Order: sequence, then C-alpha cells, then structure tokens
Amino acid sequence: MSKVPGGNPVARNDPEGFAIKFMICADCGNNYCDRCHAPGSLFRVPRCAACGGKLIPGAQLERLSGRPRPAEVEHHRRGVELVESGRPGDALREFDAAVRLRPRYAAAHYWRGGALVQLNRNAEALASFEEALRCNPSDVAALYERAGALSRLERTDEALAAYDQAIALQPGYPAPQLSRALLFLDLDRDADALAAADHLIALITAGRAVGGRRYDAANAHSVRGAALVRTGRYEEALPAIDYAIDNGPDSWNNYYNKSYVLERLGRLEESEVARGIADSLRSS
Repeated sequence: MSKVPGGNPVARNDPEGFAIKFMICADCGNNYCDRCHAPGSLFRVPRCAACGGKLIPGAQLERLSGRPRPAEVEHHRRGVELVESGRPGDALREFDAAVRLRPRYAAAHYWRGGALVQLNRNAEALASFEEALRCNPSDVAALYERAGALSRLERTDEALAAYDQAIALQPGYPAPQLSRALLFLDLDRDADALAAADHLIALITAGRAVGGRRYDAANAHSVRGAALVRTGRYEEALPAIDYAIDNGPDSWNNYYNKSYVLERLGRLEESEVARGIADSLRSS
C-alpha cells in the first residue's frame, strides 16, 4: 500500500514479490493478497478462506471501522483466546457456538480440533480437522494437524499419506517434514528418516523454509543423528547430535545418543559425562 501516485514503485517493479491489490473479509477482518484468495465472478463474490465471509477491496477498509463483528466471529475470537490461555474445555464451547451459527467456518473447525487435541480427544479432533479441510481444502495447517491426529490414533499409513499431502501443498513448510521423519523413526524405517531429515536440513540451509519454528534445524539434526546411530554410522552421527544439543532445547535423548556413540568410539570418559546429563534430564 502507498499514497504515492500510481502506487509504490518498488512494488510495481517486482510484481512477483509484492501484491498490488488486496481484499479484506467484511466479517473477520482477515486480509488476502490478490494471489491468496479464490477469484470471484460476475455472480459470486470471493469468500474468506477462514470464516467464509464476503471479501471486499482493501481500499474500502475504512468503511469497516467500528463495525461490530458477527456473533460467530466473536465466539471464534474468544475460543482462540481460551485455547491460548490453556482453557481448552471452555474454548470448545465457544467453537461449538461458532460452527452452529456458521457450519462452514473453517478456522473455527480447525481451532476446535486443536482444543480437542489438548483434551486428548483425538478421534473427535480428527473429525474437526477433516471438517476444516472440507471447508478449505488448501489449508496446509489443517492437513498437518489431521496427520498428527491420525498418528496418535496409530493409523500410521494414513498419517504418512497426510504428511505427504501437506508437503506437496507447501514444500517449504518444515513441520510436516519433521513429523514425518520422526514417524519414520518410530516405525524403524531408519533410511527413510535419514532421507527426510537430510531434505529438511537442506531446505532450511538454503533459506527456502516457510513458516518455520525456532528449533526446526536442531530437531532435524536430532533425527539425523538418531537414524545414523541406528545404522551404525557413529562418526557421522556425532556432529549431528552435537548440533542438536548446541542449537536446540535440552533433550535427554540427544545426550543418551551422544553417550552411546562416544562409547562405541572408545571415548569412555566423555560417554559417562553425556550419560550423566541424559539421566539428569530424564529424571527432572
């Protein structure tokens, strides 16, 4: 956006990097660039992917000022606040109210699933994520959470397929790639886990990750180290494990793997130190 006559010249000269126009949801206020919403038509206005409300041109933003939000949007807003404050049971009631008023409220179904995950009601959470995807099939976060719910329900083949869907939809999104690598480890598919971890590390190193979290690189190295330990490649495993320890959160498992590797490499005193840290972290 710019008050410069004719628009921001930097944006005009880089149409791939800047959106010249945007739309705003008249109900929930979400913004969408001209590439992030489905186009409308002569007989159908474009709709918000989150709540299903009508999108209006961003130039009309001021007309929304002070306008009350629909009741379902307020229920959703309160539900999100309650989830984030650790009250998933109360949040669930707000999301239930939101989807009663607006059954195709994709974001409310998604956050409802998150509240149910916190309540350890994974089968119900799965149904909510699937409903969110029926409303918005391109929601990569809902695909990722659906895969997690399937994994917790031990429907591992379906979980892997869901992670693959999320990765295909957004190849730069680290979360499904990391979770998929961890699931491979749990399934004793060590070569697949190593390949998945190496791919994610390369993605992050090249600066092509989108929507990453603080410890993604460290966690990918942790998976890489664990897979290398299992395949007996101890000298290769050690630097991966050290990277995970130096750059990630304290993890007893990383120190345990380091102790195991050092023992196999004949570095017994260092192994004992690492084992002591592992035991301390595990018991804390």
